[in-house]
Amino acid sequence: MNKTSVLVWASLLAWGLGGMGAGADPDFYQYWGDGKAEISSYQVVQPRYGEPREGYGVMIFVTEDLHRGSFIKVESQGVPQAEKIYVLKLNNVLKFDTGIYDYSVMSSVFSAAEGPAHPFELCRISLSAQEWCGQVFEEVLLRGSRLQGTLNSYFEKEGRQQYELEAPASFESEDHLLIRIRELKGPWMSEGEEKQLVLLPSLWSFRIKHQGRSTVPARLAKGKEAQFSAGGQSLAAFPWTLEAAGTTKTIWVEQAYPHRILAWEDSQGGRGELLVTVREPYWQLNHSADAGWRQQLKLP
Repeated sequence: MNKTSVLVWASLLAWGLGGMGAGADPDFYQYWGDGKAEISSYQVVQPRYGEPREGYGVMIFVTEDLHRGSFIKVESQGVPQAEKIYVLKLNNVLKFDTGIYDYSVMSSVFSAAEGPAHPFELCRISLSAQEWCGQVFEEVLLRGSRLQGTLNSYFEKEGRQQYELEAPASFESEDHLLIRIRELKGPWMSEGEEKQLVLLPSLWSFRIKHQGRSTVPARLAKGKEAQFSAGGQSLAAFPWTLEAAGTTKTIWVEQAYPHRILAWEDSQGGRGELLVTVREPYWQLNHSADAGWRQQLKLP
């Protein structure tokens, strides 16, 4: 969707199609349809093989069109608008070392800005993980009330497999929560509210625990606003707590728009803290002269 069509769509929403009333956050389509991506870098600790590993993460949020049938990015001209879904995409990058060798992990989440039931409904999740032993690719598509998963793994116990899981009305994906709890089109939950969920744990958690794919019961709570220090600043933030499968994870989300992910920590020893955020069309910054952006983001 180009910027002109985004602004036209935004004007239609302002007349009631999107339910954005007075006092809402800045218009989602005008803010996120500006042709830029939000890029946030994080200092990360990732437990692996019984030890905490220092590394870094990058979360890239950007809007694009997916094909409604294939859930693949639309790049060709002439695809009818009715066959497109306007999504917010999250590419969540994790890099860390384990002794002599390193891990490179990316989870991608695609969320429909105008879901049939509510804003931001999951379309697709994928994971790619590479380390010196081998590589893994996994993809999950949400089709109606069914999750359709495909796994391709180097490791014999996983190999190649397909699976299906139910996705009831209370379903959420842990990967997708990083979009939902940002509440980019108005509040999803009120301060102090709790929800009982049927949760698909993150694809990365399945990878490192070598568990079979299944959903689990979970509790999600939005805490009271408090001051939180991140990136050298004291910012108002909401703590979101997720309890599932014997693990507790807290994610701090900035109170002010665009409600960035400021930090997280879990009961397994994992944690991350925001370093820097920039808004840029990163796909254009691929020349040698653009390497300074990595310094600005405090990336190796």
